[in-house]
Amino acid sequence: MKFFLCALLAACGAGPSDRAPDSGNTGDGNGQNGDGCSDEAKAVYVVDQNNTLSRFDPPTKVFTDLGQLNCPATGFGATPFSMGIDRTAVAWVLYSSGELFRVDTTSLNCTKSTWTSQAGLLQFGMGFSTDAAGGSVDTLFIAGGSGPTQPTSTLAKLSTTTFQAQSVGSVQGWPELTGTGNAELWGFFPDATSPRIAKLDKMNGAALKTYPLTIAGMPTAWAFAFWGGDFWVFLMKGVETSTTIYQYDAAGQLKSMKQAAGRTIVGAGVSTCAPVIL
Repeated sequence: MKFFLCALLAACGAGPSDRAPDSGNTGDGNGQNGDGCSDEAKAVYVVDQNNTLSRFDPPTKVFTDLGQLNCPATGFGATPFSMGIDRTAVAWVLYSSGELFRVDTTSLNCTKSTWTSQAGLLQFGMGFSTDAAGGSVDTLFIAGGSGPTQPTSTLAKLSTTTFQAQSVGSVQGWPELTGTGNAELWGFFPDATSPRIAKLDKMNGAALKTYPLTIAGMPTAWAFAFWGGDFWVFLMKGVETSTTIYQYDAAGQLKSMKQAAGRTIVGAGVSTCAPVIL
């Protein structure tokens, strides 16, 4: 997600189908499961603007702080901007400087990747999506540009092996992304007047389904994840001092909201191991 300071934005990343998905990775709760996913890989992770990495439990809406990131970002005043989680529970954290780090979610060790901005993609939201429904091969999608004040974003695939980006299209607005084990890609588009959640075509960025949201207001920090059949929007608006968690069902209907007191969440990530329905 993103963090705005005054008129500037600096930002954040992870959603379902037009109906509740009919399959998913649920596992057996015993570490490495029959689906090849660890319990850690099924969790939702968030990163705060102050570098705190936490695990978020959707059923209870409780955060467990894992510690402070100490990634060697070289940009002046660089802070976390976005995050994605892969199927090995590794966090990919983008800083506002455009530097991308591989973070071990157990030790919090940071390794700087060889990523350098391509196709104007300096800042972006991101999310992993399986290539096939129920599959175990993922693609990392990113959407962004030079900064969140732009009216459109470039949608691209980013290899976490070669760190080459392949542009596939564009989207209207600046979304945070989330993917699913059902091979879907969703975006949360914060907006002062018309915020929305949209299912995106992974071939060209076209909106296949759109859910308007009733959480209008100037966005200052945001993140997005899909877990257990629901969308989870982490959003701070206007003069608010903390993030609010908004839970939406697979049809875009608000189910609950809760303030995350003392937190300014700028990134969220969930791997494609996470359950797509409970």
